[in-house]
Amino acid sequence: MIKKLIENVVKKELQRLDEKLITFNNRANYGQIVFLAGGAGSGKGFATKNFLDSSNFKIRDVDEWKKEFLKIAKLKNKYPEIQNLDLQNPKDVSKLHMIVRHKNIEDKTINLMLSQAQKGRLPNILFDVTLKDVAKLNKYIPMLLDAGYEPKNIHLIWVLANYHIAVKRNSNRKRIVPDNILLKTHEGAAKTMYDILEKGAKSLPKGLNGRIDVILNNSKNTVFFTDDNGKPIKVDPEFEGSKLVVRDFLYLPIKKAGGGFYPEKEWRKRLYSWMKDNIPKTITNKVF
Repeated sequence: MIKKLIENVVKKELQRLDEKLITFNNRANYGQIVFLAGGAGSGKGFATKNFLDSSNFKIRDVDEWKKEFLKIAKLKNKYPEIQNLDLQNPKDVSKLHMIVRHKNIEDKTINLMLSQAQKGRLPNILFDVTLKDVAKLNKYIPMLLDAGYEPKNIHLIWVLANYHIAVKRNSNRKRIVPDNILLKTHEGAAKTMYDILEKGAKSLPKGLNGRIDVILNNSKNTVFFTDDNGKPIKVDPEFEGSKLVVRDFLYLPIKKAGGGFYPEKEWRKRLYSWMKDNIPKTITNKVF
């Protein structure tokens, strides 16, 4: 009885929540690309799960590949140079990063995925990136266009979180990013997005003509639907890792998919206030 009641509540609230989710091309099942940008510890995984309509997307997260790479090394007794690495040790994390980069795993997997894709049924793909510069966009977008993706369906979402909160999140993660790298990812993402916002369409990498949004991903800005006891409601109450039902979160639409930027009066002042309050002071002094 209680379970059925909760399920009905969830269904009703999810219908209302649909208007708040960031969606892509009317929830198209194919042909969508999202570059999800943000510094380490900014909560891109949480944003993907709770703020984006991402259920039909293949998630490309380099950090997850590293974990799987370690598992394979142990199970198959391969790659002795990484078998004893400790992801709680920032130096080991850096070492693993360089090894994975040297083996060119990221390029090999995207090439394989695109070679198997069929035009008209191109998979939705979400790239989890820091965007500390536009190198990855310039590298992958031509490959995606060659595979048949359309510029209007290549989107950019920036997950902006308070840098000091990100530092705390990083210290509690299973894979701890070195402090200097953490800072560089936040500085780089902020500088890249600032340049795009300041220069507008002429600064966008060629081929990126989808929507652009900025999410403010601080916990105080996220409101969950709760039950009578004040406990957040899950989509699937029986599943421990189930998605929570989000009532509200903060984000700003910056650019329309296949169109121009929204009028600056609708977003500039508010977004720049977010940036001043949340990005590292080292980069704040350079861009503001």
